Amino acid sequence: MIKSMTGFGQASGGRSPFKWAVELRSWNHRFFECSTRLPNVLSGLDERIRDLLNSHIKRGKITVSIALKSKPNESNGLVLDQKKIDFYIKTMRKIQKKHRLGDNLSVGALMNVPNLFIVDHKEYTPEQYWSSLKPVLGEAVKSLLNAKAKEGIALTKDMKKRMDIILNAIRLVRDLAQKEPGERRNRLKDRLQELVQNEKLDSGRLEQEIAFLAERSDITEELVRTEHHLDFLKKSIAGTGELGKKLDFIAQEIHREANTIASKAQSSQIAEEVIKIKSELEKIREQVQNIE
Repeated sequence: MIKSMTGFGQASGGRSPFKWAVELRSWNHRFFECSTRLPNVLSGLDERIRDLLNSHIKRGKITVSIALKSKPNESNGLVLDQKKIDFYIKTMRKIQKKHRLGDNLSVGALMNVPNLFIVDHKEYTPEQYWSSLKPVLGEAVKSLLNAKAKEGIALTKDMKKRMDIILNAIRLVRDLAQKEPGERRNRLKDRLQELVQNEKLDSGRLEQEIAFLAERSDITEELVRTEHHLDFLKKSIAGTGELGKKLDFIAQEIHREANTIASKAQSSQIAEEVIKIKSELEKIREQVQNIE
């Protein structure tokens, strides 16, 4: 099944005490490339995030945006800043000793020290962050894949329509090619008659020349190969895996055969059909560039 390289996916949720908001965006790119915008607590998880995405997406430029929204009751409450109070008492003792002041240091005085109590935040390991984030990231990936698949259906429909146009043009070229040798023979004979006027033509030599020209301009093999490539292209669209590069290669082969047909055929009608083939083929190749 065809998947587009462009898409958007998002998800939110998480295990206590965390809540995550994840957004994924993807664009066309020849290879897999992932850039992340993460909160500081996830700075060590870049590689895991990229590996998870790469296990589902093989081509495309992906941007990952993750926001952490902590749930309530995240802290252990207020705790005494022991270092600050030790420093304060030690300093006061020095001042008392130096200036021979009375020992009037009390709890009440200590309570006037600013920011004596601090909020004790819980500390979490990377594994705890990852176990909470991973399911949410997985849901965002599913959302992105659904968007890519939906656009892939539209791409498939468009390419099949264009392949039908190409097939009809190939069939018309085959019909025209079957008539071309006889018409070319008559044109050549008439032209030679004009040139030599009343002189008698060597019919044997004339037939040899016509046969030689017919062989040089025969496009039967090119038409057979073109139809084969086109059939292979249709079957490949329904396949699985990384289809983008494969489809692009097949389209290039069809384009090469069309160029050969155009160079060998002598008919203006065939030339018109080849232009139609190449025009539709170019549109298919543009679509292929957007396929994973």
